[in-house]
Amino acid sequence: MDDPRRGTYILILNLPAPTRLTIGRLGVFDFADGWYAYAGSAFGGGGLRGRLKHHLAPVTRPHWHIDALRQAAQVCEVWSLADAANHEHAWAAALRSLPGSSIPAARFGASDCRCPAHLVYFPTAPDFAAFCAASGHPLQREVIV
Repeated sequence: MDDPRRGTYILILNLPAPTRLTIGRLGVFDFADGWYAYAGSAFGGGGLRGRLKHHLAPVTRPHWHIDALRQAAQVCEVWSLADAANHEHAWAAALRSLPGSSIPAARFGASDCRCPAHLVYFPTAPDFAAFCAASGHPLQREVIV
């Protein structure tokens, strides 16, 4: 049985205006207005609930790359799967395979792996059904706003 505390998630964020941000040690990047999808995983003590609580709260002390983007963009949806297997890298690749996708900042969210990035940009909102088909998993979808 899958552990409901652990899992993989996608944050769907909307950035209303072009913004220049400093992303930790990665440097300064220009982010276009539009939609961003960030692939992450939660296998620590707080699991999915703890990690998503962090990502949905106001940023007070940025810790991860995504925290810098969350200061300018709004999390609109969370796609997740409670599962003992980590799908973070495969899901980042599935996001990059969707039509209209591009990488806005090389290595964003991927400083501890060989992925090009775990953040993907879309000019229009990414399609949940298309992502589920590309990932091969039935995800839970939670609309935040």
